[in-house]
Order: sequence, then structure tokens, then C-alpha cells
Amino acid sequence: MVLLAAVALTFVTGLGVTLLAAYLFLRAWPAVSADRLRPALSPIDDAEALRFEDRPRPRALEVAERIGRRFGTHDAGKLSAYRRKLLVAGFPDPRAVAVLVGAKIGLAVTAPALYLFWGFVVLQRALPNLAPTCVALAAAGLFAPDVWLRSRRVARQREIVNALPDVLDLLMVCVEAGMGFDAAVARVAEQPPRRGSPLHDALMLMHLETRAGRGREEALRALAERTGVAEVRSIVSAFIQTDRLGTPLGRTLRVHAEAARVARRHRAEERAQLAPVKMIFPTVFFLMPSFFLVAMGPSLLLLMKLFSSMGGLQPR
Repeated sequence: MVLLAAVALTFVTGLGVTLLAAYLFLRAWPAVSADRLRPALSPIDDAEALRFEDRPRPRALEVAERIGRRFGTHDAGKLSAYRRKLLVAGFPDPRAVAVLVGAKIGLAVTAPALYLFWGFVVLQRALPNLAPTCVALAAAGLFAPDVWLRSRRVARQREIVNALPDVLDLLMVCVEAGMGFDAAVARVAEQPPRRGSPLHDALMLMHLETRAGRGREEALRALAERTGVAEVRSIVSAFIQTDRLGTPLGRTLRVHAEAARVARRHRAEERAQLAPVKMIFPTVFFLMPSFFLVAMGPSLLLLMKLFSSMGGLQPR
């Protein structure tokens, strides 16, 4: 009887410890977090997505915008080119052009001024090569925003191209399940795990534009212009042609999704094949000297000791 009670007590204790550990584990790592239960988009996001003037901005951006509007260029061609670059880089706000121009002017003036302040105020002496250094710093400050914008544009386009096959697959599943194109776009763009992706943000902006009264064809062309990716342009052209001719959209999505997956696999294979070539220079300059030092160091020490004992080499 005592043995049976001990076994029952042990079983109950083990079960209690197991349930307590499971409860603490689920509390620490919940399977369903509160973020997943929230709606994908809040009413504030819908209201502010197309109204840039209502969004709060840092003070530095406001100062740069004022500088750009007051001292910047007013050439329509240059401003349009900056506008296209900023759209592709993920800045649809029309005020971003003035901010970029103001940042270029501000950096071109601030960099030489800081160099002069460092020389005449902090060091209290004339710096050598003052004029060429100031000109170089001004040029660097003038072109630094362009370099940053180009790198941002290239990185965003790369993310869009990599996310394109998955988005097309989701659109195909939604359309073949019976949803309309606009509803499928909204359903794909509102996925919480995909929030923050450039392609999903562009799709959500297109969906909000169509809800605001913009035509579907015009919104699709604006999507292609915002992304600046050739693959997106070809898919947008296929969507427009499908909409005009009335052909099944699911078949078009299936074909382009397969082509996008194949292209992504080819890009991955190309990068994998270039990896050994890129590893040559680090291997030659970093690994090979260490290898030769470890492999030949003891032999060289023995040879030096042998020559010194023979009188052919005097040790220092």
C-alpha cells in the first residue's frame, strides 16, 4: 500500500512539474502572440498612406526641405529625375525632392565649414592644402546623398525581385480560390509577416489608390514606375493585357510565377558560382601567408640553426 501511494505521489508530482514547465514555456514563447491577433492594417495607416502632409517628421528634414526650396534648382527636368529616383528608392512623398536637394546643399556647405572650424578654432593654426581639401569636402558632401540614394535604390530593387515569386504565388492562390484581383492584392499586401517588404508596401499603396478612385490600369502602371524593376513592368503589362482581353488571370499568374521562380533560382546559382572567385583574393592575402608561416617556419628555424653551426650564417 505504501509502495502504491509512493508511485501515485511520484506520478502526480511529475505530471505537475511537467504541466508547470509547459505553462512557463508557453508563456515565454507563445505560439500565438498578440501581434498576430491584431488587424494587419490600422485605420491610421489607411488614412495616412496617401496623405504625406499629415505625417510628423524630424526637425532636420524640415530644415533640409526649406534649404532645398529656397536655394535649390528649379529646373523641371532635374526635379523630375530626382522624383523618379526617389520613387524607386521608396520615397513617394513629393517633399522628398526638396529634402534631397537641401541635404546636398547643406552637406556641401557644412563639410568645409567643419574642416575650417577644426583648423582655426580647435587647432588654432592654418591647415595645409586648405583650398583643395575644402573643395574635395564640398564635392563629397554634394554627391554623398546621390551615392546613398543609389545604394538604397539598388537594395530595394533586389528585395523586390527576390520577393516577387512568393507574391505571385499568393496572388495565384487567391485568384484561383475565387477572389477578385483587387481583393487578392489587398489580401496579399495585408499579410502581417510581409509588412515592411518593399513589394508588399507598393501593392498596398496601389490597392489604396484604386480604393480612392484611381483606375486599375493607371494604378498598375504607377506600381511599375515605383518599383523600377523590369520583371514588375512585364508582369504589369501582362495584367493590363489580360484585363483588356478578358483572359483568365490565374493562368497568367501561374506562368509568371513559374518564370520568376526559375529566374530567382538562376540568380542564386550564378551567385553561388561567383563565390569561389570572390574567395580567391581573401585566401591569397590572408590565408596563404599564415599557412606558409606555419608550414615553413619550423623548417626555416632548423636551417638557420644548421647554417649557424656550420659557420655559414651568424645569428644576430
